Amino acid sequence: MRVPVTIVAGFLGAGKTTLINQLLQGDHGLNITVLVNDFGAVNIDAELIAKRQRDVMELSNGCVCCSIQGDLVVQLEELFRSDEPPEYLLIEASGVSQPGRIAAVFGYPQLREHARLDAVVTLVDAANTAELARNSADLVQSQIEAADIIVLTKTDLAGQSEVSKLRKDWLLPDQPVFEAIDGRVPAEVLLDVGRGDETRDLSHTANPGLSFASASWTSKTPVPYAQFKTVLKSLPLSVYRAKGVLYCADFPIERIAFQKVGARVAFQRLGAWPDAPRTQIVGIGDGSAFDAEQFSTMLDAGLLSAPSLPA
Repeated sequence: MRVPVTIVAGFLGAGKTTLINQLLQGDHGLNITVLVNDFGAVNIDAELIAKRQRDVMELSNGCVCCSIQGDLVVQLEELFRSDEPPEYLLIEASGVSQPGRIAAVFGYPQLREHARLDAVVTLVDAANTAELARNSADLVQSQIEAADIIVLTKTDLAGQSEVSKLRKDWLLPDQPVFEAIDGRVPAEVLLDVGRGDETRDLSHTANPGLSFASASWTSKTPVPYAQFKTVLKSLPLSVYRAKGVLYCADFPIERIAFQKVGARVAFQRLGAWPDAPRTQIVGIGDGSAFDAEQFSTMLDAGLLSAPSLPA
């Protein structure tokens, strides 16, 4: 029996990790393995995804659809030929990847005998797509066109007229569309649905010609919560997305996850540290304007020079 594979795609900050966590925690009886790809040297999403029954695998520091696609094929071959192959595989694509190119690898003979593409699920952020895709419209459109299923996320943060306009301007008329708040979509409408077609040629999708850059920052010094929020607000517009895990001076025994999408920042308590506490931050931005050195310098100046509370 071939292993079913679902690709979860969507632009930066669309809510892919949140959706996958909901699926992992669902009562569906599927034993799911997750392959995480994140854009940046520190794979934050792999750390944030809840581990259930099987370990989370990861490919870091690249985009699985292009720069490390060869590594993806090799790793998938090893996974499917291993003594304990997955029963079901979810691939979380980087927010700047083209899922059609990832889907195309399942048409390769060496993978087709082991796996079948069940569906490409693309998440579209109803609250931020217009803002974040201003300079990335072609990429967002390619992610939508590759989808077998669309999930509109954060519809609670957008007005009904905004959601209707998004459906009209961006989505294809024959695509199944589900709306989701906090990633809550019934597993039965996304998993093992048999909508994928690995014979469909999506690899020819034109490269939008966009460039993205990322930078990571790590510190073992606890940082004050209020100061951290101030620093996030001061980041330039060229930073599309920031996310990570915070070693917070106000809550030193807990990991604090944060997500910054546009002007919106969200925090979540993840429980006690499983290892040595540290702050890890990844910033992703416009390759033509994002300055990695400036990003790190701003964090150094704003966080390390600030007086931290006693741990």
